[in-house]
Amino acid sequence: MRVVAAGERALLDLSFVRRGGRTVIDRRLFAWPFVLTRSFHVDRDRPDRLTVIVQTGSGAVHGEDNLAQRLTLGPGTAVCLASQGATSVHRAEPATRARESVRLHVENGASLEYLPEPRILFPDAALSQTIELDCAIDAYALIFDAFTMHDPIGIGRHFRELESTFCLRRSCSEPLLIERTRLYRPERSIFRGYGAFGSAFMVLPPGHDLAEIQKKLATALEGIRGLYGAASASPAQAGLGIRLAALELRCIRQAFEGIKAIYRETLPRPLTNFS
Repeated sequence: MRVVAAGERALLDLSFVRRGGRTVIDRRLFAWPFVLTRSFHVDRDRPDRLTVIVQTGSGAVHGEDNLAQRLTLGPGTAVCLASQGATSVHRAEPATRARESVRLHVENGASLEYLPEPRILFPDAALSQTIELDCAIDAYALIFDAFTMHDPIGIGRHFRELESTFCLRRSCSEPLLIERTRLYRPERSIFRGYGAFGSAFMVLPPGHDLAEIQKKLATALEGIRGLYGAASASPAQAGLGIRLAALELRCIRQAFEGIKAIYRETLPRPLTNFS
């Protein structure tokens, strides 16, 4: 696979605008391993929302992959971006690791749901990922991230390294939030019996009752067996951050569905016109 040099165009580069009361793609650039087919308007509650499903030709992340994504949402757009299924992250040679960078720019009045399927970390996998979100003050965003572990021969081997960074800005300001996670050759004991982990960041304009949304999230998460979850307000009251640990990946998926439903309740009614 070709490595992306610094400053080179993202391997997946999408831009969205609002036309005729709906969101459409106006820039559509992608290269191996990304595959993009048709997009859909399928949500009855938000008919202007465009659902995009990103696929990968390789079906996995390999040891020296260097993947980049850039999404730009114009004013008043609504986008839900998902992937076709869980992505395997395979073994990396010593002193190498796969890298993935995602840049998300959400302009005024727009709404983004960035909902990739979880990563499956195989033994000796090494992955460094960065998500940078620049969200206008009056825009909305929901970001999911999750992983689980799998040893094909079932002897409890783990991945080598996982480094994850999430950075939130509002209208190109200084970062409001930088959250970093790094695990290197983890021992089984640190997972305390849990086999899948996830996080969600719900970014909302000022004026929302974050305490009430937090209560709704707590109620939804408490009803899922095999799941431990907690939600807290983000700095500057920019929204909420949610952390999840589960016995099985299906519990994480169930939690994400509940979080998405609560997020969608916060959204304003779709605009009929936008200029």
